Amino acid sequence: MTVDAAELLQMLTEDEFGLLEIPVKVPPVGPVDRLVAAYEEVADFVRQYGRPPAVNPADIAESKLAMRLKAMCENDEQRLMLAPHDELGLLAEPDPPATLAEAIADDPFGLLSGGKELFDFQHVPKTQTMPAEVARRRPCEDFDRFRQLFVDCHVDLRRGTRSLLPFEKPSEIEPGRFFVQSGVLLYVAEVGERTHDAIRKANARTRCIFENGTESNLLLQSLASNLYKDGKRVTPPDVTAPQTMDLDARTPMASVYVLRSLSRDPQVGDLPTLHKIGATSGTATSRIAGAASSTTFLGAPVEVVQEYRVPRRSERRIEQLLHRIFASARVDAWFEREGRTVAEADEWFAVPLGVIDEAVDLLMTGTIVNYEYDPVDRRLRLRR
Repeated sequence: MTVDAAELLQMLTEDEFGLLEIPVKVPPVGPVDRLVAAYEEVADFVRQYGRPPAVNPADIAESKLAMRLKAMCENDEQRLMLAPHDELGLLAEPDPPATLAEAIADDPFGLLSGGKELFDFQHVPKTQTMPAEVARRRPCEDFDRFRQLFVDCHVDLRRGTRSLLPFEKPSEIEPGRFFVQSGVLLYVAEVGERTHDAIRKANARTRCIFENGTESNLLLQSLASNLYKDGKRVTPPDVTAPQTMDLDARTPMASVYVLRSLSRDPQVGDLPTLHKIGATSGTATSRIAGAASSTTFLGAPVEVVQEYRVPRRSERRIEQLLHRIFASARVDAWFEREGRTVAEADEWFAVPLGVIDEAVDLLMTGTIVNYEYDPVDRRLRLRR
């Protein structure tokens, strides 16, 4: 259909209902506009009643305006933005009183009146019970006496003859017991004479030695509170060690292996603890055949530095668990071609070989769940 030009022009000039008019876009309301509008409500109240709004339990609306004005006066940024609109001087910062008498005289809300002394407090405890001594960490001067105890405790945890359990009650805190507080192993060397408070709660000073070479004389109840929030108890050693895995001689075996790169790339050489943790259903030697041409092995020769023989079909799970433990030390390597990533090598970790051996031992005893890897100290530590 063709529309006549004259007819179209007539339609435009005779737009009786304004259907062709483009509405003017209203600018959005910004935070400054809202602040000014809130101030104007307060100013309207002052114009109407001749005084600033006051906190009035019988008038919620006036109380809200009073609190709003107070908040504006105490906010330097808002006072600066509202200065051009403050015709009534409501936001002027008052001069501080020169004397206590002036402060009491200028008491519009009657907070300081009523015939009571200025420091006559109500609804607060008359006295506050404070410990005579506040426990603080300090270096343990005779830490050599306890060093081997921590070493033996870690060995027991790895073997599974000790375990970590939730802390349950203060009566568990006894001399000779181990606990974990915020991921740090502590040894209770001494518990002083117990005293009882008004509700018969026992308390005593303790001497706690921490594996980082510090000590503290925490109150027993304070130590218990810390252990409830972020702690574990270490069970006494079990005289029965876990049995080693007894496998039939005909059980098919696979390998979890650790490799070291022989690359001459300086980026690789700068990481002396760089190791690849992998798994194969065969042997590590057969797996690394042709490593020099594979991006998985960083395109360079490698050598096997450790190999763990495990039952077939368990190797991938063990590999995944080790990758998860050392995830914080993963070294991502990728290979580009024409500006595009064509391959990634994501099984390399900057972890000392001895720590990997330690993790495998913990896996075999089932106690690895109690540990995590610290990439800064490069060691396994008790999980927080």
